[in-house]
Amino acid sequence: MRSYDVDARGRLGIASICNFMQDAAGCHAHALNLSVEHLHAIHLTWVLVRMRVEIDRHLGWQDRMHIETWPSHQDKLFSHRDFILRDDEGETIGRSVTVWVLMDLQRWRPQRLGALPHPLPIGERPRAMAAIPDKIDVPETFATEQMFRVGDGDLDRNGHVNNVRYIEWALETVPVPILNTCCLDTLEINFTGEAFHGETIRAASQPLDDPRPSFQHGIQRQPAGAELARARTQWQRMD
Repeated sequence: MRSYDVDARGRLGIASICNFMQDAAGCHAHALNLSVEHLHAIHLTWVLVRMRVEIDRHLGWQDRMHIETWPSHQDKLFSHRDFILRDDEGETIGRSVTVWVLMDLQRWRPQRLGALPHPLPIGERPRAMAAIPDKIDVPETFATEQMFRVGDGDLDRNGHVNNVRYIEWALETVPVPILNTCCLDTLEINFTGEAFHGETIRAASQPLDDPRPSFQHGIQRQPAGAELARARTQWQRMD
């Protein structure tokens, strides 16, 4: 963990964790000859549509994290990839399940996984977690909101806003007292649309009636209001 991987409170941030998982997934896909670069050559790409991350223990500066990832399940349209996060002693500190679709770059439409050059190897092993990312409800009103403008540094290799940026924007709407007194231990997010350079984005959050601090989040394009992502976060109070 480098100095820029940790947040203002000295903890490895969820955005850094998700970036590390994205790197691990990309490296494994490259080893399988099914990376974004391989697929672009045949006018296809991977798009992340759902993700759930559970963190048991937060690391800090100069700690080391090991990520294990594997394709875990697939049906006609959805490909699941699981992750286990471990510390340097091999103890599990977190886990994640992600759901991906294969997209046609020319028509920007989902494709059946049979369009891949060769099948994904599905691991014969237990899933990383029992909870599989599902559709998230969105409240009618939000208590807090912020506006953002998409810059070049927000974009991924497909030319759309990187999925981790939506997570960062959503967390910017969490009240500072929660950020100062709690650790994020569960994140679930649905990616429902794409944003592009120069667009204005509204991120909003609404607290939930829950024993632990919890929020629902919505990300929309402005001014039309087209939905881009919806998320739910749950926080654990620190001692």
